[in-house]
Amino acid sequence: MSSEIKDTVNKVTDAIGGTIGKMGASVTSSADGFVEQAAIGDMYEIEAGRLAMQRSRHDKVRAMARKMIVDHTTSSHHLMAALEMNETRGVAPPAMKLDTRRETMLKHLAEASDDEFDRTYLDQQVLAHEETTSLMRSYTEKGDNPQLRSLALSTLPVVERHLAHMTELRAAL
Repeated sequence: MSSEIKDTVNKVTDAIGGTIGKMGASVTSSADGFVEQAAIGDMYEIEAGRLAMQRSRHDKVRAMARKMIVDHTTSSHHLMAALEMNETRGVAPPAMKLDTRRETMLKHLAEASDDEFDRTYLDQQVLAHEETTSLMRSYTEKGDNPQLRSLALSTLPVVERHLAHMTELRAAL
């Protein structure tokens, strides 16, 4: 299979997975579900950012990747700190491993041709941040744990800014 066809098939697969993830995120209301999805999202962002730091051909993409690593590492720390609060007692800590869908996205990113890498990274970032925005909004509105609802509410503006920046950067390339 040519690299162009493979890149296209991978992008379609990522888009379908992103749509399914966004739909699932929009109905997340349990603390355990929120914690798991937020942790997986952060792990994916950090790993994708590391790949982009190594492979991107554009300074602005590498700068955004660096920001994703820093911001999602911070987000992970905030999530873990929230889990140490009395209000979250009984909420399961995250498994700290990626789900199959995010592993597949990282595989597609790693396999992207040099010419398609930046576009693939930014396409995935838009999908991932749309999903995380849905997760944070949903949990803010319907979440069953006040401490985690507060975390979602404070995280939402950061994720919305990431989404806006990634969308603008993608349009500029």
